[in-house]
Amino acid sequence: MKELIIVFLLFFYSGLSVAQTSYVSHRVAQGETVFSITQKYSISEADLIRLNPEVKNGLKENTVLIIPKSLEKIENQSNGDVTFKTHKVKRKETIFGIASIYGTTVDEIKKYNRHLYSNNLKRGEEIKIPIKQVTIVSPIDPDISVTNPDEIPSGKHKVTSQETKFGIAKKYGITIEKLEALNPSIYGTDNLPEGMILNVPEKTSAEEPKIEDENFTFYTVQAKEGFYRLKVLFGLTEEEIVALNPHTKDGLKEGMVIKIPKTTTADGAIDASVSSSKKVSLEYNLKNFKPKNVVVFLPFQLNKIQKDSLALNQNELSTNATMRLAVDFYAGVMMASEFAKQKGMSINLHVFDSQEMEQGVKELFRRKNITNVDLVIGPLRQALVERTASELSSLNIPVLSPLSNRQGKMYPNFIQSIPQNNVLENRLINFIKENGQGKNLILISDNTSSAKRQKLQSAFPDIKLVSPREGNFFRSTDISSKINDNQENWVLLESTNATVLSSAIGVLNSIRRSQQVRLFTLDKNDAFDFREVSNIHLANLEFTFPSWNKSYNYKENIRFVEAYKEQYSVLPNRFASRGFDITYDALLRMAFAETIFEANDTIDGETVYVENKFNYQKTSSGGYVNNAVYILKYNQDLNLEELE
Repeated sequence: MKELIIVFLLFFYSGLSVAQTSYVSHRVAQGETVFSITQKYSISEADLIRLNPEVKNGLKENTVLIIPKSLEKIENQSNGDVTFKTHKVKRKETIFGIASIYGTTVDEIKKYNRHLYSNNLKRGEEIKIPIKQVTIVSPIDPDISVTNPDEIPSGKHKVTSQETKFGIAKKYGITIEKLEALNPSIYGTDNLPEGMILNVPEKTSAEEPKIEDENFTFYTVQAKEGFYRLKVLFGLTEEEIVALNPHTKDGLKEGMVIKIPKTTTADGAIDASVSSSKKVSLEYNLKNFKPKNVVVFLPFQLNKIQKDSLALNQNELSTNATMRLAVDFYAGVMMASEFAKQKGMSINLHVFDSQEMEQGVKELFRRKNITNVDLVIGPLRQALVERTASELSSLNIPVLSPLSNRQGKMYPNFIQSIPQNNVLENRLINFIKENGQGKNLILISDNTSSAKRQKLQSAFPDIKLVSPREGNFFRSTDISSKINDNQENWVLLESTNATVLSSAIGVLNSIRRSQQVRLFTLDKNDAFDFREVSNIHLANLEFTFPSWNKSYNYKENIRFVEAYKEQYSVLPNRFASRGFDITYDALLRMAFAETIFEANDTIDGETVYVENKFNYQKTSSGGYVNNAVYILKYNQDLNLEELE
């Protein structure tokens, strides 16, 4: 966590609101002009002046300017224009390995990163990778005979309609970077003309899996993925995977290509025959790779940051719960963006302190020159996120509420990511209806939950009612008189009073020793977490409840958890997981369809991630709400078991 705090502070010391923009310096040389500098770095004159106001008064030799770092171009007489791509060094990477990825040489990399002549690579440092620019007059390779255009030699690929770099790279088992290195003319563009001939690795028939049936598609095994992870993703057992892919009988390896049954119909929509509780994976059904502009509002409270005191800021972060929440959520958002890039997506992420929207979101976008926004995540407070949705509704910009389920005013562009209370309640009621045949139903309720009592009595007319005595306690006979010796007894406990809960649970745990008793609630509120309520008793009673999220099992092989721990040396908490889940899901939805609205309307099923799942449904009053709910049960070891 200390490392995460330091990263956070450095982020804000930079004075940036746009999270993924970084900067380089440029010393003005004799004879340089504003125009020549903007051309050299491919930026606008307005951006140069905004970051360097002194430029308005003219350039002076040796003045140091701040330049947004994206793709820097320099003129190289021997090689033509060279475009640089920034590469962040990963653990155990070598210069040779990086050169292989980008199709360049060790000498070329060292040439533009001179410190590497004497120093080794350091994990996390950014180096410049030279990418040569090539102009191709015709999309058709002149070396290929056109006498029979259908015959494409090995090592070449002919672009078909709507093909993307990601799809082609995936087909040949390489990265987008490798594909760009083999074909410099496609670097920096997503436009691949139909009929264009690309260089690709040569593959033998033995190396390339064949699809015998149109109902199957490809999947590339990721690092450290095992059969259990694939079962979570696709619902296939190890035996089923091996039967479809005999080459996996000795285990899965990173980069291995396997075939799996498709989860989509021919037009790319999720199969309508899948039930609403069916788990759906979007990661391998992406088709919209246009760059996405995403804005995130979080309560960083920058007014409390002291720019000249790291110690004071660390103390502020350790004592300010809201600021810590924002930092953790932000870490999850950033990691989701990196995961999306690995899937071939281009993300322009803009992160702001919620205070920056005081004069209105539209005004903020205008001042920061942010256009064509595809999604806004946040703010966290319901009132602010509703105001944001209202202001952006005329522009039809989706606004995603990340941490509130309060039922307020809905707008056509508003997406509520936490299921509302009535959705949670209805899911448990349906669970009891589907599984409670032949059970003796008992309702223990006080005046704090009269609405839930009426709802349960309406759903189960024969349910037996028990109320607490004066003083909010129960005697054993109050509850045991409703127990049926010949049936399993399912007890619903509805109260927000810790004394009522503690007394009822204690009595039920005592009765359980001689009778079959199981405990449920529509609302696991904070009172269940009071120390007066015994978790051991809850486990004995197989306590079951609905929830919009669940805790991950750190012993499982979860890519996000492993990546987070590697980067920050701690396990992610629920806010970091929430930031990742909600952002990654939203990014995948935008790549699955033209807009997130279209994805919400098309997807029939639940998308499931680390601790959260999503199933958005349009409401009658406009906007979307998440209807994906977990049914969780306490086990004897005090862990939670997912029933639905």
